[in-house]
Amino acid sequence: MAGILEASDEATRSTLINRRDALRSGLAATGAAIVGPLAAGWLEPLQGWAHRGGSRFSVAEVEALERAVSVLREWRSAGLGPSAIVAQLGDVTDRLHGAADTELTGRVFLAAAELAKTAGSMFFDAGAHPSAQSYYVLAVQLAKAAREGSFAATTLAALARQSFDLGAAADGLEIIGLAQHGTRDTATPGLRAMLATRQAWGHAQQGEVYAFHRAVSAAEQSFADTGDDEPRWLTSLDEAELAGVIGARFRDLARHDPTQARHSVTYIGKALRLRDPSRTRNRVFDLVGLARAHLITGEPEQGCRLVAEALPLVDLSHPGRVARKLGDWSREATRYSDLPVVRETRDRAHELASVT
Repeated sequence: MAGILEASDEATRSTLINRRDALRSGLAATGAAIVGPLAAGWLEPLQGWAHRGGSRFSVAEVEALERAVSVLREWRSAGLGPSAIVAQLGDVTDRLHGAADTELTGRVFLAAAELAKTAGSMFFDAGAHPSAQSYYVLAVQLAKAAREGSFAATTLAALARQSFDLGAAADGLEIIGLAQHGTRDTATPGLRAMLATRQAWGHAQQGEVYAFHRAVSAAEQSFADTGDDEPRWLTSLDEAELAGVIGARFRDLARHDPTQARHSVTYIGKALRLRDPSRTRNRVFDLVGLARAHLITGEPEQGCRLVAEALPLVDLSHPGRVARKLGDWSREATRYSDLPVVRETRDRAHELASVT
């Protein structure tokens, strides 16, 4: 337990002192360097926590902390930078040193885990992959200290997503395997569905058609069993999100087997029909993802129409991964650059990238 808190202290201190370095892109750990220590920390029993005495938290201060974390989770709309999240995490870690083993202390550990995961997502969105990886791993450890295996597994899924985004499919599949193994007796249907979609992502990147379809089937079957008792960190996986994620993964698979692209068009089209209008960022991802699928199906004009619809919706204050996905579309559209509409749309996408 002391080791987890010391790791949090070191991470937050280093980030706040070296803020510019933390936001730099770089090489994230791969292979045994990330999977080995992660497996040990996730699967082995937690030491030095049960029956510990010490200071106690009050109900009022824990509830106040949870309200603050709820606000910080909406960092995109709040216009926050990672330093604000990291500073809050540092304050929480300071309070956890010497805290007694109580239910309230467990809630504080979960709050710390959520802060660490939020920081990881912010760094990931900015392309600062080493920092993102560090905070995701820390979030897994803090969630384990909170005895919240579901949140830890959800964070492992975020870490796997980072591996897939970096093209390290084998690492991502190993990390998802850890999450599935560690929650094999406790996972809710929503968690099983989400982890299965991540598993499908790895199989898609590796061109494993049959394994991919098995994982998608498992995700859809598990999702069909979801109820109202899913934890709040899984409530974003609604029917629209599931369709959008599966559609994007079919597009990845289509790089190996172009016949799969039609499934991508079907699923992402369904996601767009079902999306809550307030989920603007998700809608942008859907539009750009569908545009990329239309490039594979040989319909670049349709793709340009979708990109043109997406561009005004991009949040210029936090373009992050959206801008990178637009860049992916632009590169993939190069083979159609003889078409005026493609040249015009690529120019508009490049203008947005230059502004951000």
